[in-house]
Amino acid sequence: MTCGSSNSRWWSGSSPSWASIRRWTGSRSWPNASGSPPRSRRAPRAGDSPRGKEPSSPEPHPAHRPEREDVVPARTGKQYLDNLASLDPEIYLNGRRIRHVTEEPVFAGPLRTVAEQYDLQLDPRYVDVCTYESPTTGERLSRSFQPCRSKEDLVAKRRHFKLRADHTFGMMGRSPDFMNAFVLGWSNNAHIFGELDARFGENARRYYEHVRDHDLFLTHVLINPAIDRSKTSSQQEDPFLHLGKVRETDEGIVVRGAKMLSTMAPFAEELVVVPFGGIAPGDDDYAVVFAVPIDTPGLKFICREPVAPAGRTEFDHPLSSRFEEMDCIAVFDDVLVPWDRVVVDGRPGSRDLVNRVLGNDPSVLVVNACRSLASVELLCGVATKIADATGIDNFLHVQEKLGDLLARLDTLRTLFHGAEALAAPLPDGTWVPYMPGLMAFHMQTAPTHRRMVEVIQILAAGNFFYAPSGGDFANEELRPFIDRFVRGRPGVSAEERVRLFKLAWDVAGDGFGQRLMQYVHYYSGDPVRLTAALYLSADKTEIHRTVERALAGSERSLDIPVSPERLEMAPPPPPTKPLTGMYPAKSQPSS
Repeated sequence: MTCGSSNSRWWSGSSPSWASIRRWTGSRSWPNASGSPPRSRRAPRAGDSPRGKEPSSPEPHPAHRPEREDVVPARTGKQYLDNLASLDPEIYLNGRRIRHVTEEPVFAGPLRTVAEQYDLQLDPRYVDVCTYESPTTGERLSRSFQPCRSKEDLVAKRRHFKLRADHTFGMMGRSPDFMNAFVLGWSNNAHIFGELDARFGENARRYYEHVRDHDLFLTHVLINPAIDRSKTSSQQEDPFLHLGKVRETDEGIVVRGAKMLSTMAPFAEELVVVPFGGIAPGDDDYAVVFAVPIDTPGLKFICREPVAPAGRTEFDHPLSSRFEEMDCIAVFDDVLVPWDRVVVDGRPGSRDLVNRVLGNDPSVLVVNACRSLASVELLCGVATKIADATGIDNFLHVQEKLGDLLARLDTLRTLFHGAEALAAPLPDGTWVPYMPGLMAFHMQTAPTHRRMVEVIQILAAGNFFYAPSGGDFANEELRPFIDRFVRGRPGVSAEERVRLFKLAWDVAGDGFGQRLMQYVHYYSGDPVRLTAALYLSADKTEIHRTVERALAGSERSLDIPVSPERLEMAPPPPPTKPLTGMYPAKSQPSS
């Protein structure tokens, strides 16, 4: 591990200090013709129109097409922290601007974890799992950027994603590999982005290459602020409550407004902006897709209150002290987006294009599935360990609850691996898992997570609060009493028991666990709408044929289709048809 650790005993003192992380200097990691960040050119607010001038689709100006930079192989944690320290984003926490992100105590735990994620990919034990060889340079690149041209590629990426998810026990949904897969989707959909302007398809491809070749950590924003959900973006009281295009300049587009929620923004090097959930008719100006450096002028991030304050120890808070993902409001105060960073510019027709393609690679679903599986594996393990440590696993009603959790876990594992077994190539040669299977997995993870947390709460009961702190264990006068009265069943020491219930409290009682619960249920959008989308996109041909055979009676009693000999022989999955609207029925965008 590249980062420092505390020299004090694990049961006392504060969390590992990051005061030793100095403010490094270095070159910026994103291309710009002038070598400096683009400055926002603000105009008076009065008279600004949400609709910019109509673009004439000129040829890309040379200034917007940076020269190819040297490829940087998969980075270490120190390289990531060095570059992060050289940036100067506007991050606000509890009313104060955080000038040096790498020196902020609240961010110490998650920063260390992200650095470990980078170190993980170059660990000799995992380098072949986490990286692949660039076909053009021979450098080792993060495997999350790898296109899937065979089933072997698909399996290799799944192993990589699951390893990284297991590192955080599924507690970090926005680790670096998530957005790596996201921008791979941009590259795969470049031909669609190019329908409005050939530049934009090229921008999508080049941005994927830029992120891949520099192993950058990205965050993203998708959702409009929920100010008045009964109205579309253009119908809001202020036309720039939701992020939209103000105008165009020779340098790029100027955008204004806000988006929620940018998870991990304080730790990111770049921000990707994509409208999600559907854009209503007449709202083309809000259909803007782009990427900018995290410290672009005019871009501000307002952090929510931390659920894991600074100073938490790993003994008392084994998960929240390491894995808190900070969520932020992203404010765009007349931000200039250079043309080479624009993928959709809000011109007429942008709304239809954005509603048609989200720009995600199917491996994004695999990333999410790996994280979800890692988290429910931990929760199921915590529940069974609690029962064992306190000797209640001999009671029938406890066994019934634990048996149900294990059945749910095995169901998810079967869906997860079954989707991979049913993988098939698309017409362009890209291999994808069986998407309906992954969607079914996703539909089951949220209720499974909630039930596992509920069972942990039931089994733990008052034991959550019968758990002395690390400081108490360090007190020589108290320690004999703690060892005597706080131990578990025979063979389980007081230390083991308390550490277990501290872990259980983090996932099932603390604000960290409750934030994770909310995240699991809503990170992909409205669960009702997503479940309805699964119905709309499902291929019902086979099950309807079964009904027809049943209705035909004895005439077709022997007309029975034979299952394929091998799972790989299953037909390619149909494309998923998402529900694209988030607005009331009267303003739902057409699909």
